[in-house]
Amino acid sequence: MNANPAFLTWIDLTASDRDKVRRVLDLFNEQGTIDELGLGPIRDFLSDALFPGTSVLHTRLRYVLFIPWLYRQLEARPSQVRDVAAEARALELRLVDALKNFGDQEGIIGAYAGSSLSRLPSQAYWSALVRWGIFDPNQSQSWYFRRFRELASPAPVGHSDDTGVAQDREETWNPHLPDPPDDLLESASFDLTAEEAEFVRGCIEANVPHSLLAWLVREGAKDLGSVPWLWQIPGRPNLPARLEEVVEMGRRFSLHLEGAPLLYNLVLAETRKKRYGDPQGREQAGIEKYEQALAEWAGREAQEAQFDPEALWDLGARHGAPIKAPLKRFVERWTYGVAAVGPHEVAESEALRDLVEQRERALKGPRARLVNESRLLDWRGDVGVGRMDFRWPQVRTLLTDLHEGLAR
Repeated sequence: MNANPAFLTWIDLTASDRDKVRRVLDLFNEQGTIDELGLGPIRDFLSDALFPGTSVLHTRLRYVLFIPWLYRQLEARPSQVRDVAAEARALELRLVDALKNFGDQEGIIGAYAGSSLSRLPSQAYWSALVRWGIFDPNQSQSWYFRRFRELASPAPVGHSDDTGVAQDREETWNPHLPDPPDDLLESASFDLTAEEAEFVRGCIEANVPHSLLAWLVREGAKDLGSVPWLWQIPGRPNLPARLEEVVEMGRRFSLHLEGAPLLYNLVLAETRKKRYGDPQGREQAGIEKYEQALAEWAGREAQEAQFDPEALWDLGARHGAPIKAPLKRFVERWTYGVAAVGPHEVAESEALRDLVEQRERALKGPRARLVNESRLLDWRGDVGVGRMDFRWPQVRTLLTDLHEGLAR
């Protein structure tokens, strides 16, 4: 069966609502984030609190300039634009070729897909354009397409408060947006000029001033490419208390809940061996792999103070991201279960095994691997394993691009 990309017909959602749906869809594009235990809402609120406007699909920072530059080309000739979405897509595909012509293909969205590209850069970066104040209306991309002719029409002469003069048209792009290079669609580069980097820095500082993203922009952290986890950033001891709270919660939550997917995969490996046998020893190898991973996790978890779910719920409420009751119950039962038996006994705990099994069934119903024969047979291991990184790999690349531009 062909794996055709899925398409949605959007109803009139706000930019915020669309971003929430996009984050769910993005999970299918990010390796290692299959979320059978439903931890995504917590991961997402912590990611948004730390790095607002970012996405797992982000590759390079200059896209937040490429997109308004291309759209301004369309706005400069509104009478010639018949289908704005189609013409915008055509320009974005031309940009792919221009970036390939320059030679630096690291981070090019669509470098291999070409004209069959299903997720355009503008779709991946729209949340950043809105959140960082580069696209002035707090609206979705589909809203922009519907309002294109109105938005692109010339502003009336005079002042909006003059008698008989219509209200000025709504601005689309930040008025301080730098001008594009003349050869944008011939040979484009990901290198920001100093002016462009200053503009992006100003947008982030003005629109998300209390985030870790803004702090890293403002403090000018260097050599972030070698920092594996966000809680290991240089200068962390100097973070304001409100940011340190979120960073530490991310670190602690990602470690504490790392054990749950490991236990889930261990149960899957054991179930496959019990049901189908193991003539080649593959299932036993998987069992031993997850037992070892759980033992290593337990060694790290045992060095920590007991996780406090109430502190997490309080943080979520203060950030406008209340967590739904079923997820709260799962996290609390995991926390109390680990505390009851100790981290080193998690692999043998029937209560915690039942917990992850019940959680999968509650979320997936008849599609749960532990009750669905075909999905269990399709399992290839490592479902959702690994610590949550809260988009740090993407963000550190964006920040590296920014600081290199500021240094030019």
